[in-house]
Amino acid sequence: MSQMLQLDALVTMLACLSTTHIEPAGQLLPADNATTSSCTLDTLSGFNTRIQLLSTEIAAAKKMLGSLQEQLVDLQRDQKTTAPVSFGSRINLDLLPAPALGAAAAAPVAYSTPQSCVKQQHGVVRIRPRNNAEPFFVFCDQKTRGGGWTVVANRYDGTEDFNRKWVDYKIGFGPLTLEFFIGLEKLHQLSNSEDCELLVQLENRKQEQRYALYDHFSIGGEAEQYRLNVLGKYQGDASDALRQHTGKKFSTQDRDNDESKSNCATSQSAAFWYGNACNQSNPFGLYQRLLERDVDGYKGILWRGFLDGPKGSLKRMRLLLRPRASS
Repeated sequence: MSQMLQLDALVTMLACLSTTHIEPAGQLLPADNATTSSCTLDTLSGFNTRIQLLSTEIAAAKKMLGSLQEQLVDLQRDQKTTAPVSFGSRINLDLLPAPALGAAAAAPVAYSTPQSCVKQQHGVVRIRPRNNAEPFFVFCDQKTRGGGWTVVANRYDGTEDFNRKWVDYKIGFGPLTLEFFIGLEKLHQLSNSEDCELLVQLENRKQEQRYALYDHFSIGGEAEQYRLNVLGKYQGDASDALRQHTGKKFSTQDRDNDESKSNCATSQSAAFWYGNACNQSNPFGLYQRLLERDVDGYKGILWRGFLDGPKGSLKRMRLLLRPRASS
């Protein structure tokens, strides 16, 4: 049927509606004999069917737009954008392509969410490590050692406070494009969805760069206090400093899970997988903005074997995770 014929049919149907009344039971009846011939029950039934189909398609479109808006809200929360998106304005559904009359209800739109950063763009990407888990945004690094890395933690200027409580470390904090920590729960999902390797990148105040690469890395869930369960073979030039933290539970100032008599997270002004000694590696320690003023008491960003402490702090530190199959 051409668009002109469709329009004629709609005009006829609207004329029928304007010359009918509705009984309490909901049955449409012609108002007089003059319109009975053109206002058949088949015509009215067909019009009702098309209205229902249009309503279904509009509802599906609204649901899809709502889902897209939720994704944009998540992205704005995790990424500092140069052109902020306004979510307060009303979406004009008139600008959407009009569905064909009588067409079947719109089928749900299937979105393909990657499991990791492998073969994705460099920058912020939405991933889903597990099929039964909610997707979330991460920062993908495609420029380091062949790419495919998910950045877990990034420190370089001290703008983000890493001396935080358990709930912050659980869900993560900081913008993905600046200083941040991805969160222990997401790190647990990433490191248990498939076999992963961990890369630690370090730089001191003299701009000397070192790295530590572990061919396997995995942490437990919150029930295990995000215990550092698996740490594979080491290679690099920064020293195997993370080895001493293997098997340790994660500790924060308000959740003392270390094996020391003191609260290491409180005394070191940081959080980490502390054991029975607080003066080991401290990647989440205090950032030293003024490099001429040393942070004392093993409170700075430390990596035993590269910068041991008790004074000083590293200038840069990054933790990156990648599926082993991509290396």
